[in-house]
Amino acid sequence: MPIQEDRRRILKLFSVLLDYPNEELLQSVDELRLEFSNLSQYPVMTACQDFVKLLECTPLIPMQEHYATVFDFSAETCLNLTYHEHGEQPERGAALANFRQLYKIAGYEQADSELPDYLPVVLEFLSLCSDRTCSNILERHIPHLEVLASRLKELGDPYQDVMEALCTTCRQIVARGV
Repeated sequence: MPIQEDRRRILKLFSVLLDYPNEELLQSVDELRLEFSNLSQYPVMTACQDFVKLLECTPLIPMQEHYATVFDFSAETCLNLTYHEHGEQPERGAALANFRQLYKIAGYEQADSELPDYLPVVLEFLSLCSDRTCSNILERHIPHLEVLASRLKELGDPYQDVMEALCTTCRQIVARGV
């Protein structure tokens, strides 16, 4: 598993890849490719490199439509972690509040208007937080990520490889405590 700085870089890259595709993402493909080549010692990065190739050859609008269909319009594959744990139950509100409180305590200011449990936001936070906090959050949510990866695999979705690579990375982080 990566040393601490590599862990931070890798989690930030997953955050970028799993966020809603935009023009900035497509313009950063060369930077992403370079970053992945710098992390080529980690086999999970190969799946991400393949996904970057897909980004290069897919126009933005179809990529956004696909993303919305898969992650925004399907409860089974949504990227809100507390939804997979609590659904629409009242406990979800408390879980969201816990994420907000955790971010506040750590001094992390969420840059967008997404819910605090939105996976790309969580991954960005994990790329900045302490090793202990990172491991604790991942340990709690790896089962949800694995279910999500399985559902994407059933769909044959291009995001499946990125999600499976993320799951592998998260399990390694938790196993090593870094």
